[in-house]
Amino acid sequence: MKLQNTSHPVTGILVTRALRSNVEFLTKIVAPWNLKRAALAVCLLLLMLGTGPSGLAQSSTGEEAARFGVSNPKNKKWPVDEATRIYFSACDRVARTIRPMNPPHLRPKFVLVLGAQNNEAVRDGKVSEVRLKSWDPVAFAQSVVILAAREILTPDDLAHITHDALTYAQASVSVSDLRQER
Repeated sequence: MKLQNTSHPVTGILVTRALRSNVEFLTKIVAPWNLKRAALAVCLLLLMLGTGPSGLAQSSTGEEAARFGVSNPKNKKWPVDEATRIYFSACDRVARTIRPMNPPHLRPKFVLVLGAQNNEAVRDGKVSEVRLKSWDPVAFAQSVVILAAREILTPDDLAHITHDALTYAQASVSVSDLRQER
């Protein structure tokens, strides 16, 4: 599997830049207010800076940076910030669905390939790719959900779930099958 020429990681730097512009904006608004309003605005700012889509604090360190690279040889337009938000949100939703009380920390690694022939999530050994014809937030979210689920479900888990699904399917009978037996 060969990656195209323009691969770069999406990191917390972009998030930090966006947050700095919010801080400057709020500083201009808060300056003329009295102390109570300023304190309230600072609390609001801290909430905006410190929480992600799940409502839990997220740091902007490398550990929390999105773990996907990008291959975009056809220079397709795509929103980096939206992709990062979708990535974290999808990982959080999968984790909370699997284990609501103590969700695991899921951060699947993959390469987003823009300009592909089909929208698909592909895994070749340990290398995963999300291939999109062009930016599609729904297809991207679905792919991240699949890759995050693969991160928590081992091959043995998948084999067990597959076996259970077949066992339950074979153990059930449809009404039309029952009518044919008469």
